[in-house]
Amino acid sequence: MEELRKTITNLIKTNKQQTDYVLSHFEKRHLAKDKYFVGIGERCDEVAFLKSGIVRFYYLSKHDEETTCYFAFPNEFITSIKSFNSKSESRECLQAATNAELFVIKRSDIEKLYQEIPATQYITRKVYESLSINLQKRIALLQINSAEERYDYLLNHQSVLLQNVSLQHLASFLGVTPQHLSRLRKQKTVA
Repeated sequence: MEELRKTITNLIKTNKQQTDYVLSHFEKRHLAKDKYFVGIGERCDEVAFLKSGIVRFYYLSKHDEETTCYFAFPNEFITSIKSFNSKSESRECLQAATNAELFVIKRSDIEKLYQEIPATQYITRKVYESLSINLQKRIALLQINSAEERYDYLLNHQSVLLQNVSLQHLASFLGVTPQHLSRLRKQKTVA
């Protein structure tokens, strides 16, 4: 829980007693590979801090095809923002791409903390800002760069995915077919 403590103390000004109190509302949870933090059609009433592992965010098309839109890494907060905020059913899945350890807090505890320690509202704001920034980066990566440039970005900035995530999920994330990803990988190993 030390990573979560550091993150919280970096985000808000609280004393040790307040920080301990905030941390007491988080519960540790193990999420086995391929298990869901949130599934399609579920209401998301929790926010999690990812201690270890990788969590994949994806959507299903009308034809039940998965489109991976994001991978979360350790020391990131995760939630289905729309479902959490609107208290509606989720249209996205948050699935463990590897075994993952999470610290989870329920909506009711978050709302309670807002009342008791108003500075905790800043944590949620920073979570939303971080997710928004990552979404903007993701959109720009897909819209501006070629498939080869996206793969190079992955090699240089998120290479851990290459060892831990299936080629099908990587291809979906990069916006290419698995066959195209295989060609890109082959070109890079030959070069």
